[in-house]
Amino acid sequence: MSKLIKEYSVLKYHFTVVTQVILVLVLMLLLVSCSKNSKDKIIKEIYVSVEGDNSGNGSITNPYATLQKAITASRHFRKNGFENPIIIYLREGRHQLNETLVLRNEDGRSEKSEHVTLDSYGAGETTLPTHLTISAYPNEHPVLSAGMPITGWKLLKTAPSELPSNAIGHVWVADMPEGLEKFYTLYDSHGRLTRARNEGFAPTQKGDKKHIYFPKGALKNRDNIEDIEVQVRPYRPWVINMLPLKNVDENKLVAETGVSATYTIDNLPAWVHNPTGATIWVENSIEALNEPGEWVVNTKTRKIYLWPKNIGPEGKPQGILAPTTSELIRVEGQIDYNGSTDIPVKGIAFKGITFTHADRLAWTNDENRLGWGMQHDWDMFDKPSAMIRFRGAEDCVVTDCNFLNSGGSGIRLDLYAQRNRIANCEFAHLGEAGILLAGYGAGTKDVNHHNDITNNHIHHFSEITWHSPGIWAWQSGSNHIANNFIHHSGYAAVMITNRVEPNRDLNGEGGRTIRQNEIPETVKENTIETYENWKIREKYNHSRHNVFEYNEITHSVQLLSDGNAIYISGAGTGNIIRYNYIHDNLEHSFPAAIRCDDDQHETLIYGNILNNNYGFSAGIASKGVNDIINNFIVNPISSPKWGYVSFEWVSVKGSKVHHNIIVSHPSESIAYGERPIQRSEDGQPLIVETDMDSNLYSHPTNPSWMDAHFAKMRKVGKEQNSVFAEPMFVDALKGDFRFKAESPALEIGIEALDVSKMGLQ
Repeated sequence: MSKLIKEYSVLKYHFTVVTQVILVLVLMLLLVSCSKNSKDKIIKEIYVSVEGDNSGNGSITNPYATLQKAITASRHFRKNGFENPIIIYLREGRHQLNETLVLRNEDGRSEKSEHVTLDSYGAGETTLPTHLTISAYPNEHPVLSAGMPITGWKLLKTAPSELPSNAIGHVWVADMPEGLEKFYTLYDSHGRLTRARNEGFAPTQKGDKKHIYFPKGALKNRDNIEDIEVQVRPYRPWVINMLPLKNVDENKLVAETGVSATYTIDNLPAWVHNPTGATIWVENSIEALNEPGEWVVNTKTRKIYLWPKNIGPEGKPQGILAPTTSELIRVEGQIDYNGSTDIPVKGIAFKGITFTHADRLAWTNDENRLGWGMQHDWDMFDKPSAMIRFRGAEDCVVTDCNFLNSGGSGIRLDLYAQRNRIANCEFAHLGEAGILLAGYGAGTKDVNHHNDITNNHIHHFSEITWHSPGIWAWQSGSNHIANNFIHHSGYAAVMITNRVEPNRDLNGEGGRTIRQNEIPETVKENTIETYENWKIREKYNHSRHNVFEYNEITHSVQLLSDGNAIYISGAGTGNIIRYNYIHDNLEHSFPAAIRCDDDQHETLIYGNILNNNYGFSAGIASKGVNDIINNFIVNPISSPKWGYVSFEWVSVKGSKVHHNIIVSHPSESIAYGERPIQRSEDGQPLIVETDMDSNLYSHPTNPSWMDAHFAKMRKVGKEQNSVFAEPMFVDALKGDFRFKAESPALEIGIEALDVSKMGLQ
């Protein structure tokens, strides 16, 4: 028996060993199989912390100290064959960038996109993951900042004679940091500080684009004259320029600027919104440093003067930052500027990051400025003026990010930009624009299109350069711009424009952006603004087929004049403006909620609600053959001079005007205006030539308000089904523009509009 037991034990041992070996082999095969099957799912994670060390390994326990080092590590993995997604996680804190971080083709996806065809508009969908993502670590709030700390503050004990008396004892002084030569903005922990600025003055006589005639004492010559800038509203009401001074003659009372203004420097026309009477303000002069939060810099002595608002121990300024660059990150592909083939960077994403403390890109000389301005010099072509700049980019994404407290713009998509997405971001307290899409100039190279701008909160922008818009599509088409909330702007909230005639002078507005070799001479020779001629020219302009829908706009055009909530001008065919809620634009400078301006045709304005707006000119203005359908103009604050819908300057023959509701202000005004201009090359804007029918009109006190209009239009077979009646909204005063069941609007086919779908979702 003991022998049998012994033999059984030996057999059992050998069986167990063999079984274990088999199990190990099977497990190894399974692991190999899993590794192969999950290859495409492996993601490399790199970590960056303000408390990290660049000699570390970039792990969560041993993170790098800078984003630049993380990018270097990412490139190392790519060079060693790693092809799957890489995520760089930024941990909590302020991550400082002292120069622009440039991401290139080597950082993006190399394989071809899976997109086969483009949608009619917008970025469409992709099954490809982002190739490189720079993201906030979950539940943390990292900040990417261009701000360099200013330290060594001392109370100014011997004040310059020019310093205002009320500032004596409050101003602190510090040295400019080594390596920082010039900056135009300054920040503390609460946001952008105000550069010292005087109360302003009006010119005493008309100058040219470089000469200012000023009242005695308004300007003074300085040793550091090149540090002084003047903010100028030249003769036209839609623009403001920041110009460096070159010299000041205090005897002749004339000053010369170092850069040309957009227009001659003169007093504004009498009708222009200008409550203070001033049109020129002096900035960065120590005589104007008279309030808390103001500052001045002297680059000759390399001294910064500040009357702080955010006071630390011993009353010293704290948390003061000077910007080192106007551009934090540039995603830049291979640009074949004079050729036809750019190679974009693909698959870069930014998520959950706050971008801040970038500088304003200043005008410094005419060589870089003249001819490079985009319509009326509202921005400069192909320039580093935004915190993130995509210059040759495809399938890139910016989501859940903040663009706050900066001197320039939030994001630019320059030259080649396709299938990029900007969503769920906030843009606030910016010196210039929110989002700018700017393709190549007029010509045949049309590569800025099919991008998504959705669900962004864009507000309190244009705080330095008043004319900068919230969103601007310049030479950019087939974009989907939807569900954004845009408010508190100095000028227009949104612009879709080109406005560059191919025969323009090289130094004229946008003249150098025109791709002259791509446009036939016959087109350049004939630029008269007629509908038929526009059809020939419009294919060389690229702002076409944009869809701007379900957005909310309020409190626009607060500083300049002749602006609009939505401004379309000189663009191509097929732009659609629909289902937008435009309300509470209260300034007397506000002319129209939606304007199709010069040389603009084939735009569809559909289903927009214009509620409680001022509108000295019109609710909707159209200079061309554009369709105005199913819009509600209600609760107007004023009675517009040129009608609730104003047809202007040129022939509007064939424009469709159907299913609109116009509820008049109690004071008398016309529903439709015919506003001719003597130099029209295309006939008069006659409403009898439009296709007008099935509209509803209402007046609170005058039941005969539309009688004359109906008689005129029905005589020529128009307005046969239109009615004068109460529209019977559910509750217009509370913003509910659905119809009650018995509404006469339903009987003539007017579509009810739902405000809840407009704006942020």
